[in-house]
Amino acid sequence: MNLKTDKKKSPLKGVYVFYSVIIALCILALFVFNLNIYAKAVLCTLAFLCVCIVRSLKNAMILPPDIDPDTMQPIEEAEYVEVETVKETTEETDSTIKAGSAIDTYLALLIETDEELSSDPSVDTSSPSYNMLLNHRISMKLDAMSQSNNPSDKD
Repeated sequence: MNLKTDKKKSPLKGVYVFYSVIIALCILALFVFNLNIYAKAVLCTLAFLCVCIVRSLKNAMILPPDIDPDTMQPIEEAEYVEVETVKETTEETDSTIKAGSAIDTYLALLIETDEELSSDPSVDTSSPSYNMLLNHRISMKLDAMSQSNNPSDKD
């Protein structure tokens, strides 16, 4: 065994040092100061919890940098570099949004209303209530469109 390979810096070394210092300070405070029973209980509890954390660190798994911590799967550099090519088709059967559909109408109204409200100097587009105002205006336009499509029989 080579001594240089045994003394590799572990990422947990700093954590061990931090908790060891807290434990040492707690024990030092217990011996140096004349504390009441509540302060001693708090310091002992703190030292005990630090010991528990340090003991649990030996089971901690150190992940290599090429492992995604969320999925625990290896990250391949090719996933980020390569982009899959998508065939562009001009057939309308591939599209899920048909021309003149409700989504198309909503998006057209959204763009139109956003342009109207953005040009109004009294409306702050960065305020939280902007979305509510935008949706209210769109609903008014949708109501007007539905009333013009379905005229009532008031005659």
